[in-house]
Amino acid sequence: MAVNPISLSRVSQGLRTNAVASAMQRSQLELYATQTRIATGRSFVTPSDDPVSAARALDLTQALQRQEQFQANIRHGDNTLAAADSAVTELSTLLIEATEIALRDVSNLIDADERAADAELIAGIRQQLQIVGNRQFDGRYLFAGRDTTTQPFVDALSGIAYTGDTGELITRMSDDLDVVINMPGNVLFGALSSRVESALDLTPTLTADTRMEDLRGANGRGVQLAQLLFHEDGGAGTFTVDLTNADTIGDVVTLINEAAIAAGSTLTAALSDTGINITPGGSPLTIRDPRAGGVAAALGIATTEPATTPIVGEPLQPRLTSLTPVEALAGGAAIDLLGGIVITNGERTQTVDFSDAQTVQDIINQINNAGVYVFATINDSGTGIDVFNQVSGTSLSISEGDGTTAGDLGIRTYSAATRLADMNDGLGIGLDEGQDDLRVTAKDGATFDLSLDGALTIGDVIARINAAAVDAGVSVTASIDPTDNGIRLVDATGGDGGLSVSSLNLSTAATDLGLTGSASGTETELVSEDRNPIRTQGILTALLDLEHALRADDTDAISQAAAKLDPLVNEVTRVQGIMGSRSQAMQQKLAQAADLAATTEIFLSELQDLDYPEAVTEMQAALMELQASMQTGSALLSLSLLDYL
Repeated sequence: MAVNPISLSRVSQGLRTNAVASAMQRSQLELYATQTRIATGRSFVTPSDDPVSAARALDLTQALQRQEQFQANIRHGDNTLAAADSAVTELSTLLIEATEIALRDVSNLIDADERAADAELIAGIRQQLQIVGNRQFDGRYLFAGRDTTTQPFVDALSGIAYTGDTGELITRMSDDLDVVINMPGNVLFGALSSRVESALDLTPTLTADTRMEDLRGANGRGVQLAQLLFHEDGGAGTFTVDLTNADTIGDVVTLINEAAIAAGSTLTAALSDTGINITPGGSPLTIRDPRAGGVAAALGIATTEPATTPIVGEPLQPRLTSLTPVEALAGGAAIDLLGGIVITNGERTQTVDFSDAQTVQDIINQINNAGVYVFATINDSGTGIDVFNQVSGTSLSISEGDGTTAGDLGIRTYSAATRLADMNDGLGIGLDEGQDDLRVTAKDGATFDLSLDGALTIGDVIARINAAAVDAGVSVTASIDPTDNGIRLVDATGGDGGLSVSSLNLSTAATDLGLTGSASGTETELVSEDRNPIRTQGILTALLDLEHALRADDTDAISQAAAKLDPLVNEVTRVQGIMGSRSQAMQQKLAQAADLAATTEIFLSELQDLDYPEAVTEMQAALMELQASMQTGSALLSLSLLDYL
């Protein structure tokens, strides 16, 4: 390293001193910088030392931090899956044990005492399964969905309620890859019922405040906002309407009208209950998209030929949302919210009042907070409300209060649309094909028979009964009971006998339809039992059913419960396979992430780590420079006039 020259010929003492001090300071700074690099082990200490390398090192450091976090995520996810897999293995073992007990007790050689003893064994297995369902890992419940702080399975209504959510835990394994690391209890245990699907389309009316993101659009694929092209032959010519900033459908109408005025057009846009209507301003009007299948088609106002008459837009199909006003439901049709609904789940019945509801969310909250362990939500298509039974081992029914609320909302569990195949816990109705299935005996003693061959719904059954009554000239009419969930038979014969229904031939239709009672004395109405309650079809329900069947010494019920267990064992095996494949994928990804992190560390080390031999050489040179500067400066500052004589 060169020593900075100091030229001191014919200068003042002060200037000479400053020059010497400056030279020494530069040498000291160079020495300090070299010593600092050696102390830190870095080739540069501040970004200003090497801006290009510093920027690159920052990128690599951030990448390394992400990679290390991904590795931590993967390890945690794999450990979570391992804990869940262990629990599922235990679950599978317990289920197989329960299945073996059920198959043994189907035999007629087993007496009531032995079955009662086995019922206790099944109760113990069920309790162990509940413990498995509430298994924790790292302080969080494995099978509670995303709500990992809430115990998922609790005793309720003489059954077991699932109080977790239906979401999945997701961990990020790389910048562009997320993976599920759990199995919600509602999936693994079948802890939620099949949904009470809304039987009616509650699609709301379109209002100016309807958000664009809440529209299914005329084509059912949503509305992607872009530009619209309007062309008037002989009028304002062609002008563009930019809809990219529209938030509501009202904004779209406003933007069209403003653009028309600015272009000198007299066309007008207006909102209907279902879509947008465009009235041409006297000149033939064409509306199109800059590209095919764009916003004009989605808004239902695209034209293929110039229009001179009003363009009536296609329905935009707004989705049901939590903020949808109740008066907008079902296209503005009058919905009775004053009558309320009656929810019965197991041993508990609750009347739910919607008289104060303003929005759909108010309705959902009232149902969910009724204290009967049901879960209501807007369906995936945004057309109605679905209700689930959260309790394994109980039956859920939703009927009318004092009006038609349940039917109007489409959530009554018994209606003319109820499928016969779904009744009796999915066992359906036992018919004798080709033969009459039912005999109705009126109070005056008159009878009529009917076949239910080909009947698919409760509505079909009612139609068959009424048609057979008319053909036989018997004054008996059938309908859905306005309050209770069942078929109502009304006898107008004036007799004093009993109104009853019985099965014929090999059919079990009367029993399966719940028409097992009779109306005698002054009673003129017979209402069937509700044979279409909603039940969960999972592991815990099957075990509870088996336990009850064993205690009742009911061979048929034991057989039915045993039949439910076998596919559940297969389902648990399938879930184990899913968890195993996820764990294997994680382990592979962990190895890849570790390799990538190691490579990043190498690049980062090459970029910022110090070359110690070179640095020591530089330090020695800087030290020699400083010493030389000090010696030279000392000699020069001691010069006097005599040195020049």
